[in-house]
Amino acid sequence: MTTLEKSLSQALSLASDAVTVEAGTLLNNIAVLHHELGRWYDADAFYKRSLAVWEQCVPQNHKFLAQSLSNRAALYREIEAYPEAERVFQLALRIWNATECPSPSTMKTAAEEIAITDVPLWVEQPQLSHGHVLPRFSAAVQALKRRVQSREPNAIASLHQTLEKLGPWYHNVDLGHGFSTAPSLGEYPSARWAVIRPFVPGDLTGKTVLDIGCNSGFFGFKMKERHAARVVGIDIMPHILAQARFLSSWFDYPVELYEMSTYDVDQLHSRFDIVVFVGVLYHLKHPLYALEKVADLCEDTMYFQTVVRGGDGDFEPKDDYPITEAAIFGHPHYPKLYFIEKSFNGDESNWWFATRSCVKAMLRVAGFRKITETGNIEVFVCKKS
Repeated sequence: MTTLEKSLSQALSLASDAVTVEAGTLLNNIAVLHHELGRWYDADAFYKRSLAVWEQCVPQNHKFLAQSLSNRAALYREIEAYPEAERVFQLALRIWNATECPSPSTMKTAAEEIAITDVPLWVEQPQLSHGHVLPRFSAAVQALKRRVQSREPNAIASLHQTLEKLGPWYHNVDLGHGFSTAPSLGEYPSARWAVIRPFVPGDLTGKTVLDIGCNSGFFGFKMKERHAARVVGIDIMPHILAQARFLSSWFDYPVELYEMSTYDVDQLHSRFDIVVFVGVLYHLKHPLYALEKVADLCEDTMYFQTVVRGGDGDFEPKDDYPITEAAIFGHPHYPKLYFIEKSFNGDESNWWFATRSCVKAMLRVAGFRKITETGNIEVFVCKKS
């Protein structure tokens, strides 16, 4: 037995039965040592034990609880248990936001304090294990917002600097007080939301929402405005997830954010009442496969948009055609999927455009039984039954 292992054993014997703050701290320190040694199972077990002890002897929202949870979030990230990492991270962040956030007077300038990187803050920040960066981040965003509201000196410059660090932006989100994230984008995506909004219930209390290709989180925040119980956003671009994290703190809308492909949504191990699947399908090499994966976890409604080209009429196929049939493929409204071999609109990630009849056919095949038109040929409200 090594000296370190002997020390761990002695510490464990001291803390095994005690229910004190000190015992919880000792168990947490043992967990940290196991964590540093790469003993993931033991580290997880001791983090949970320290939390159980602290829960019995400190207030419900005490910083020690957030400390233990943040350590576990870092551990789960290291072993690639991403959904569990985010779930535990959200618990820690909720405690920090409620209690132990530093006051603005103790900070440096907001732009320095936020120090946005091009990755989701919870994924890469090494300080996560020590429970310092995340509450400071959220507090710094809120402090910057208060400074902007009060028109304090240099506040506007700090906001512009922060938005620039987070860029480039693909959503123009209204921050209030005369500011937005990307004015050059005009009314996007609010114009698209204007099409969807009449079909979204005004009260989503108790509902769960998945926003696929969430970008900076615009549609998820709209669902939070309607009191959705849980909003999950996924995207494959780390820097725009950092934008979503910033905006989540700015608006004080708790959302879960995962760096994840559409093809991997089953790794969320969840089903959702509502799915937002907007501006994504044409970026996917395997569109029908992706639609089927999404349909599997959608309980009720999907708000869907993709690029439509070619014929915009409907087509009702027969149940079957003989192998000799050829003329049908020349029908102006026959479902067609147009493959883009190279680039389109300067974007090499554009792979497919479809006719309107093709989009509706693919949605039906994926499992959506009722497809409602919205007045926009690219936007549909899809129901499972």
